[in-house]
Amino acid sequence: MTRPLVVAAHGTASAEGQAVVRACAARAGEVLGMPAPPVVGFVDVCGPTLAEVLVGLEDPVVVPFFLSSGYHVNHDVPAALADVPGATATPALGTADEVVQALAERVRETLPAGEPPDAVLVLGAGSSDDDARAEVATVAERVAEHLGCAAGTAFLSGPGPRPEEELARLREDGHTRVAVAAHLLSPGHFLDKAHAAAEAAGVARTRPLATHDLLARLVARRYREAVAAS
Repeated sequence: MTRPLVVAAHGTASAEGQAVVRACAARAGEVLGMPAPPVVGFVDVCGPTLAEVLVGLEDPVVVPFFLSSGYHVNHDVPAALADVPGATATPALGTADEVVQALAERVRETLPAGEPPDAVLVLGAGSSDDDARAEVATVAERVAEHLGCAAGTAFLSGPGPRPEEELARLREDGHTRVAVAAHLLSPGHFLDKAHAAAEAAGVARTRPLATHDLLARLVARRYREAVAAS
């Protein structure tokens, strides 16, 4: 019997953002050849909650649909799985190759022909978790390697430099063609803030990562790896 796939997402008040997450989960189900779309549960802001969608399931594989392993991944997801028979949580999306490649491609979409950036500023939502912020910085460095330029990292909330501060640093270092990349999965509050930061910098906005097919394929890969290990 096929183990159920459950996608555990943060949650957003944006109906468009919720739809993007569900579409990505559905695409992952298609990649896996599942007869019905995987269920999606949210850990904050909106419902249905992760705990609600897990009711009645046995042996589910839960993929945390998060770009870093902060509080929700380390606490909320395990708490929701505690009493679910046979439940397995995979690693979050994190610094996977698919995330790096998708973000690099999102940046390339915004570039004028023949004008590669000399730096990329990656904007994360923010976290109080040091390891989570370090994951964003790692992605920024790897995206910069793909693009052949310098890297900067800023956060839209919590500790760490703000976009305008890191942009000023990059420009003081002599970088005149700075691309701004939203390290964010779906439309909502933080993507709005990232787009505002890009507009303030006078550069194009990047699209959310969850609309890239590589993210659905990463969810599918996380599922396959968990099933193979069980």
